[in-house]
Parts: sequence; C-alpha cells; structure tokens
Amino acid sequence: MHRHRSCQTLQRVFAIVCTFLGVGSTTSLRGAERPELTRLFPPGGQAGTTVSVEASGKFPVWPLQAWSDTDSIQWSFEETSGKLKATIAADAKPGLHWLRLYHPNGATAVRPFLVGNIPEQIELEPNDRVTEASAIAALPCSIHGVFAKRGDVDHYAVTLEQGQKIVAGIDSEYLLSSPVDASIQLLDAKGFVLAENLDHFGLDPRLEFTAARAGKYLVRVFGFPAAPDSTISYGGGADWLYRLTVSKGDDASQSRLRSAHWDVECKSLLLEPNQATTREDALSFELPAAIHGVIAIPGQKRFVRFPAVAGQNYRVQLQARQLGSALDASVVVSDAQSKQLSQQDDAGNNRDPDLKWKAVADGDVFVEVKDFHLAGGADFGYSMLVTAPMPDYKLELSTDSFQAVMGKETEIQVKIARELDFAGEIAISLEGVPEGVDCPTLKSIHGSDTAKSVTLKMKSTVPYQGPIRIVGKLPVEGTQTKVAETTDDKPLWLSVVAE
Repeated sequence: MHRHRSCQTLQRVFAIVCTFLGVGSTTSLRGAERPELTRLFPPGGQAGTTVSVEASGKFPVWPLQAWSDTDSIQWSFEETSGKLKATIAADAKPGLHWLRLYHPNGATAVRPFLVGNIPEQIELEPNDRVTEASAIAALPCSIHGVFAKRGDVDHYAVTLEQGQKIVAGIDSEYLLSSPVDASIQLLDAKGFVLAENLDHFGLDPRLEFTAARAGKYLVRVFGFPAAPDSTISYGGGADWLYRLTVSKGDDASQSRLRSAHWDVECKSLLLEPNQATTREDALSFELPAAIHGVIAIPGQKRFVRFPAVAGQNYRVQLQARQLGSALDASVVVSDAQSKQLSQQDDAGNNRDPDLKWKAVADGDVFVEVKDFHLAGGADFGYSMLVTAPMPDYKLELSTDSFQAVMGKETEIQVKIARELDFAGEIAISLEGVPEGVDCPTLKSIHGSDTAKSVTLKMKSTVPYQGPIRIVGKLPVEGTQTKVAETTDDKPLWLSVVAE
C-alpha cells in the first residue's frame, strides 16, 4: 500500500511552475520534454544517514520534483543536473522503497531505492583481479556496485578468524530490477573457489561460509544476463546494479531474514525443534493458522494436520527463500491413508511453494515440509500459512504509469481475476485525483462482458502529476476495498499535461 498526497502534489506542481516561470528564471517548462530516469547510484542507503545519489537519464530541466512512497526519505536537489541527496530517517523501514521524478510536463519511470540498517560503502575500481580486491574493513557491511562492462568481475577482501561464519548475498534482479543473473563465490587468498551460489532470492545468490583457518578470504561477484542470450560469457552494463551484503553468520541482529507477513488474521503456532517430525507426531490445528518452524537437521521433515471438508478449497503458502532462509522448501499434502493430494517445490518463478487444491472427502489432511535437497540447519526456517480460501477477486494493471492530455479522454484498462468462481458485482473507480479529473465508476458483473475486464474513461480539465489508486468495492457493507496492482507492485502514477 502506497501513500498518496494529491493536495501536496498540487502544491508541488504550483511551486515548480513558479520556480521555472518566476522573475529571473532563464529556464522555461514550455515545451519541455518528459524527463527520463534510467538509474540511481547508489541505489540505496543506511537509515539515519544522508546519501549523495547520482541520477542518470534525460532531464530537460533541473531541478525537478521528487515523489517517494515514504516520508522517511527526504529528497533534495543539488545545483548540478542529476545530483540528488537522500536524507534517510533513523527509523526508516528497511527494505524496498520507490522514487519518481517529475515536472508539470511529465514524470519518469519509478526506480527502486533500498534502505538498510548496517554500514554501507561504494565499490572502488579497479577490483577485477584477485590482487586488486577492495577491503571490507568491518562486518557487517553492504557494498553498492555495478557490473559496468561486459566481463566485469568484482572482488572484495575480508579477514576471518578460524571458525568464523559469514553470510554473503546479493540484491540485484529481485529488488533492484537489474537485468542480472548474479553469482557469488568465496575464495581463499590464492583464488581457489571454496563455496559458491547462483540463485537464492529468485536469481539473486546467497551463501554461507565458515573459515577453516584464520586469514584473508575473497568474495567474488559477477553476472550473466537475466534474460538468456546467445552468449555464455559474463555480462555488464550501466544498469547492472547490485548490493552485496556481507555479515557475521552469528549476528542475528544483522541477519538477512525478514519477518513473514500474512494479510489475514490467524493463529500463530511455533514448532519446537524436535516437535512434529513424524506423521504420528503431527501438530493438529484449526484454520486459518500460520506455522513457523525450522528444518533443523539434514533430512528432517515437519508435519502438521487439520480436518478437511469435502468440496472445500484449501491453500498452503510457504515463505522461506523470500525471507532469507536457506531452505529450498518442498511441500507434500496427503490424506489420512498417505495418499498424495498435492505437491510442490517451486511456484513458477517463486522459489517457495504455494499449493491450492480442493478436498474430495472429509478427514484429516497432513502437510509435510522438507528441504528439496534434504539439507537442514539452524538457518533453514520457514513460515507457512494454511487457509480455506473463499471466492475472491484481484484487480490487475499492465502498467504503473498513465499519460493524459487535458480535455481528451484517456482509457485505463483494468483486468479482473475472479478466483474460485467469484460471482460478486464489483464497482471499479479511480481515486486520489483532484477536482477537475473526471472518471465515472464502472461495474464488473459476473457472466457479462465486463466480468474479466473493464475500461475506465478519464478526462481532466486540470493539469496533474501525482499518485493515484484504482480500487474495487463490493456492494456489501464492511467488505475490504481491493487496490489494483501491477505484476511488480509498482506505485501508480497519472500525468495530465496541456496539449
């Protein structure tokens, strides 16, 4: 859910016009092209600091205005085009945030900006060779870098004590939308590979390593194109950004594990280390429930069970890789006679399972969780939500940015995904816009040509640059409003300009 400040946005637009058209101004927005933002570097910063950020792209005028999905990051513009400062509040929420730049004639694409809670540094070149490795002075640390050219390989040096454990991971394709399938290796001082990983969070790698002896070790990172092409060599480019995080393996406060969040009210159950490791010992529970556990030793399995009703739909959602866990989870659902009802390892491009099935008979259902490779350990944790979903719907958009001209009609297509034969009538409307932007509410009716898609028709008599929401509501008091989303969950934006 993103914050929307239509009134503030109008004030900002007015301020921009005054800035550029005011007395003494030598720059005019009349006829100015729409700005383009292709890259932010570094693409993140530590909470409680102010970070100098370079914006790459095309900026017909400067300064612009900045919109962020959070008030905890304040953006300011320096005199030099493309130079920004991000002042990040000490209590800023760690994780992914968004930035969009704009002026009255248009807005840029939205770009990701990561907030962390550990010290950060910038990659120093040259570091292509083992002998040129950049030093990591202290752990934990996040390093912002870029595979700037084809074949680029970056090295970082860290000194470890005997028996010391570290965790190293890359954020790139998964959070930064970089076109990179990154890889990470851990080398000894002579350059011999001791450990490596290719994929963990989607295409982003993560590895753990325990030093057998004290001394200098190297972290090597490189990448291939996320969209495979005819080459088999390392790739590179100005937009091949990454954030490498290296932390102590025993430092829980700096762990990459992120807390699971479920958008339903449910009971939360914690499995003890040696609890529910066989079908006979399966933990019984009532739905809905979130079960938190760990595959503590290699080959271990965890079992829970619940009473199912014939004809009812059920869903098991598991979070592990997306939380930072080392678990490559596999889930098997079976009945009381051990007959398999459903099974899954990965849900499409998601490395975590998401099973849906309909019960064919009354009786207990068993849910088994294990590691696909039969591995295990203290960091093989997971959170699993088990529900009996009711018919529902989602609103989907193909783009996060809409362009309009004052006085002309603009169409916004909204797709409706009706799950489990949802038959309700949905009122779909545009929200968060100022007076003067007209967009009649439309209804999606089951069984009609509007069941799967409607086209909103918007016309504006005023200029506007700002966030919007497209929502769905049911004619039932107390039901939840649904917000239309893109596949990558980017915040929506509307640009209305003069012809």
